[in-house]
Amino acid sequence: MPGIRDRGRALGNDGRQGVAGPSVHAMNAIASTLDAMRPLRRTPVPPGPPGLTALIGPVAAALDGSGPAVAPVPTTSVTVSGDYVAGILRALRPDDPDAPLESEEVAVVLATSGSTGAPRGVLLTASALAALTESVNGTGPAPQWIAALPLSSMGGFNVLLRGLAAGREPIAISSLGGASPFTPLDFQRAVHAAAAHSSDIRVSLVAAQVRRLLSDEAGIEALSGCNQILVGAGPLPASLQESAGTHGIRLTRTYGATETSGGCVYDGEPLPGVGIVTLPTGEVVISGPMLALGYRLDRVLTESRFAESGYRTGDLGSIESGRLTLHGRIDDVVVVNGVNVALGAVEKVIDACPDVESGVALALPLGEAEVEIVALVLAAGAGPGLREQINAAVQGALGRPAVPRRVAVVPDFPLLPNRKIDRASLRALATEPGSVTWLP
Repeated sequence: MPGIRDRGRALGNDGRQGVAGPSVHAMNAIASTLDAMRPLRRTPVPPGPPGLTALIGPVAAALDGSGPAVAPVPTTSVTVSGDYVAGILRALRPDDPDAPLESEEVAVVLATSGSTGAPRGVLLTASALAALTESVNGTGPAPQWIAALPLSSMGGFNVLLRGLAAGREPIAISSLGGASPFTPLDFQRAVHAAAAHSSDIRVSLVAAQVRRLLSDEAGIEALSGCNQILVGAGPLPASLQESAGTHGIRLTRTYGATETSGGCVYDGEPLPGVGIVTLPTGEVVISGPMLALGYRLDRVLTESRFAESGYRTGDLGSIESGRLTLHGRIDDVVVVNGVNVALGAVEKVIDACPDVESGVALALPLGEAEVEIVALVLAAGAGPGLREQINAAVQGALGRPAVPRRVAVVPDFPLLPNRKIDRASLRALATEPGSVTWLP
């Protein structure tokens, strides 16, 4: 940065013209450091298989150190809005000379989902991203991964990493990243293509995709051909697991975050090298070699979330015999009639109701200082007693204050481009008069 060097030669420590001293050397050292900082390059990720092609080269170079750090950013499309992309760019700040990378160790900066607020850029090193790959891929024949989640999100990006580590590029479904609607036939074609390369077929999905696949014979056949089906980016309803089980299909529930390089706890058990503890408040803390360095351009948040004990997830949980059970998020705990209610716990009970496919619990304002809990559920073909069924189950498990005051059946949940549930849109739906029909 010539400006800093010039200023260092002309100015002394107190900024007066022509004053010599150690400050000249110090300023030149700072300038050299900034000049040598690893650049962060925006890597556009178009929808469909071209997105995979666009990422492979830059990511491989970023990981082995021969190229700049990469910031995968989706391109605008029918499913990815310009506002969504703009939010990611504000968080990542790629190609910005005024915002150098925090560390030369950073290889990738990924955006969080933004499902609980504005997206944040997460600083990931090559060693962190590779820390759990062997545990997941195993030591047997190289698996063939199928890319079915957006590659600019952690779940999809991990599939790319594990495919490269196995020496096999992932096979992308044609609808990848919202290029077209996700269909069982699309997924089936990808599984058949994968079978030509390996007998060990792996895929990472979200619950909504699994639900769609289980509703169709082609989807069931394709899932049955997969050796490992990871399901993350949110809760996995018990009813969905049971439905898969009736077809002999095993789903692996994953838990993690962009800050932990993706899923690091499988079916409640941490992968080798991963530590999990809970604080007295019930907050889950994760430690291990896969942790990110922190957040892009946010030292305060980095210091508050990345403590000596590990990454503070903001999730509530309990550990029994080494197995983690989640109870919701700290910021999802609301007070109803003086009683703390975890919305995540309410959702878990609703999901277990026989006639419910999946449910979302929301806290809506009620007067100046009160809130009411409402539930939006997927329940195709449910009978007239659905609300009573939900209310009885929630009251029996969590007490009267946790019972939703209103329940509505919706045809589907809106999703963010990374396939997580768009809770902001659901909240708007629930508060807009006439948008949903509340059950009597």
